[in-house]
Amino acid sequence: MVVEDDPSLRDLYQKILKLEGYAVIAAEDGVEALRYVETETVDAVVLDLMMPRLDGRSVKRGFNANASMRNVPVILVTGHVAPELDPDEFSCVLHKPVSVEALVKAVQNCLEKVGYP
Repeated sequence: MVVEDDPSLRDLYQKILKLEGYAVIAAEDGVEALRYVETETVDAVVLDLMMPRLDGRSVKRGFNANASMRNVPVILVTGHVAPELDPDEFSCVLHKPVSVEALVKAVQNCLEKVGYP
C-alpha cells in the first residue's frame, strides 16, 4: 500500500512498485488507508509523514491498534527532518526526494524481514 497525499508522488511510487511486480493499492490520505485495512490485508506500507486529516504517526498508531497490521512493515517517507522519530516506530525512513532504487530496496528489505515470498 502507498499512502501519499501528493497525487504525482502517489502515482510515481505506485508505478515503480508495480513495475517491480508488486500489487499496489494507493490511498490519498491516512483516513482512507485506515478504512482500507479494516477489511483488506496488506503486506507492506509506504507512508508519507505529513498529510492532511491524519499524519503518518497517527496512521501508524491506527495500524498498531489493528491486530492484522501490527507486524506489517511500514516505510515512512518524509520531506522533513524529523529527529524525534523513534527508530523502532517504523521499519525504514526514507527522505524525499526518494530515488527509485531506495524505494524498491526498502520495500524488498522490509518484505524479506517478514518472510514475504
